[in-house]
Amino acid sequence: MTALKVTLDAPLGRFVEDQIASGAYPDAEAVVRAGLTALRTEAARIERFQALAREGVADMAAGRFETVDDLGGWLDRIEAELDPAPAPR
Repeated sequence: MTALKVTLDAPLGRFVEDQIASGAYPDAEAVVRAGLTALRTEAARIERFQALAREGVADMAAGRFETVDDLGGWLDRIEAELDPAPAPR
C-alpha cells in the first residue's frame, strides 16, 4: 500500500471531519478512500462514454445509424450501458 500525505483546504477538511462525526466513516483514510473510489468509477463512466461517442461518430461517417423516435428510452439504454460493474473492495 502506498502512503501519501495530503493537505486539504479548510472546507474539505471540515467535510472530512463532518463525515467522521456523522458516523458514516471511521476515519479520514476511509473518507478519502471512498472519494477516490467514486472518482475512479466516474472516470470509468466518462471513458466508456467517450469510447461510445467515438464509435458513434465512426458509424455515422460510414452511414451506419438509426432514427430515434423515443429519445428518453434511447438515453435510458445508453445510461444503462455506461454503468460499470461495482468496483471490488
